[in-house]
Amino acid sequence: MIDRKYVNIALIVVFFASLFISLNSVIFETNFHLDQAIARVGEKEISRKKFDEIIKVLDDQSNSELTLEKKNLIRERLIDEELLVQRAIELDLIRNDPLVKGNVIQTMFQYIINSSELAEPSEAELREYFIIEKNYFSSERRYKLKNYTFRNLSDAEIARNSLTQSNLENFLKLVETENTIDLPSVFLTPQKIRDYLGPNVLEELPSLEKGGFSNIFEINQVPSIVICIDILLDNNPKFEEIIEQIKNKYIRDREDTLVKEYIENLRNFYEIKKYSF
Repeated sequence: MIDRKYVNIALIVVFFASLFISLNSVIFETNFHLDQAIARVGEKEISRKKFDEIIKVLDDQSNSELTLEKKNLIRERLIDEELLVQRAIELDLIRNDPLVKGNVIQTMFQYIINSSELAEPSEAELREYFIIEKNYFSSERRYKLKNYTFRNLSDAEIARNSLTQSNLENFLKLVETENTIDLPSVFLTPQKIRDYLGPNVLEELPSLEKGGFSNIFEINQVPSIVICIDILLDNNPKFEEIIEQIKNKYIRDREDTLVKEYIENLRNFYEIKKYSF
């Protein structure tokens, strides 16, 4: 029969051994976390790495090493930030506040772009892109016009003869203002001019020069003449002339594609249910 005294001693030894192992485990785990974090707010730890990065920046800006008091102050500010972030999440401000929501979305866009670490586009890539998007970088001839209409064809013919003789005063006397279609005082493409004045005006545009005037044409059977105030000529730039513009648009388009692909992956990852309107 084993003496009860020895049994009790053995149990006590086992108890203290277990306690020592448990405490050692807790201490080890605590030290591990202390190495990785400088504080805990709720369930979220504040990274020591982030803290060290801030300290390094401030050290570089200062002639002397930061004091312990200043380091404590920095840690308190990081705790304050984390408290506010956690409270904002609890209040669902990301969804309820348009400004916060917009900033978060823009930050996500930037995160998607920055995390991709795309290489600088090569000249070959830009040249190929320029060929594909050449119409974007080119512009057709544009016109700034003044439109005049007349009561009848006879008045229009007399008015045009007045323009030929540089008699603008007599020309303006014959203008009929009631049915006149005014054009915006900006440069317009032929298509835009057609939208305002109808298809007949397109036949007059190729022969127009700055300061010139058209033949008589009709807008809904109303005789009209346009005077050309100014012209912007066709613009077909060479690759070397606009390489920076090409590069900027190439990068913008590439970033847009990245964001769209990222969102598409999110759509595939998260369950989405759509309900009737």
